[in-house]
Amino acid sequence: MGDNKRRRSRVCAQFDAYVYIDGEKIPVSTQNLSLKGALFCPEPRLAPGRDCTVVFELAKDIKVRLKATVVRSNDEGVAIDFDSMDESAFFHLRNMVRYSSQDADRIDDELQVPAFDVDREGGGS
Repeated sequence: MGDNKRRRSRVCAQFDAYVYIDGEKIPVSTQNLSLKGALFCPEPRLAPGRDCTVVFELAKDIKVRLKATVVRSNDEGVAIDFDSMDESAFFHLRNMVRYSSQDADRIDDELQVPAFDVDREGGGS
């Protein structure tokens, strides 16, 4: 388990956000962030396997909405995997990660490689 299989850099960044799950709006704060997901401070109401929407309010008229899944929740934090986002949300998320990174060019370079394995057979598994 020592091999790092992540294809996107995580950056230490503190952003406030809300997680919407089953109609409930839960305030959260990031510990780290990537183009593929985030680690939030511990929040017992967020259980693994749950679908949710993460919203970062960057300004009064700029909200970044990301469809996501809770993948881990324990005393160390809540890991959320981003499933989908629109082009505008990706633009803002990319900037959030770049500005928090010590090597913004590396973040852009990572976009040349898919963040997931592509099924070469064209069928589902």
